[in-house]
Amino acid sequence: MSLKYFKIGDVAETLNTTVRTIRYYEEEGLLLPHRTDGGTRLYSEHHVDRLKAILQLAENGFSLDVIGLIANTREACSTGDEGSKKVTEVIDNAISEIDEKINDLNTLRSDLTISRKLVAKCKGCSNKPSSKGCPECPVNQNLGEIEALNLIWE
Repeated sequence: MSLKYFKIGDVAETLNTTVRTIRYYEEEGLLLPHRTDGGTRLYSEHHVDRLKAILQLAENGFSLDVIGLIANTREACSTGDEGSKKVTEVIDNAISEIDEKINDLNTLRSDLTISRKLVAKCKGCSNKPSSKGCPECPVNQNLGEIEALNLIWE
């Protein structure tokens, strides 16, 4: 059975990324493509799948250090037991980071939803939209409670 290989430009196009991004991940030790005698990078389906995982983590805010830990911890271990323990720890830390981001995003979503409702109360108001122009405005009254309003208001 012969493996199918892809050139870097084809991989970049398939994964909707850039050749430079793929080379960067290679430089960081996250990806090691095959090379022809002439130096052309060749990527197997395994490389493409690995790159998809790298891109997904990067697009979701994970640092190269964390991606590197996820990618390289198991191969640095001498036994499956050691690998299992260390990889589980790395994954648990990544899950905790995701949970923190989810909580932060949920808080932000809630704040923006409340902000939208407060700003909607200004519909039809003829006062200048500022602290001085409309001191009784519900937006103005909630500035200390909702951070997003500080960006919206003044």
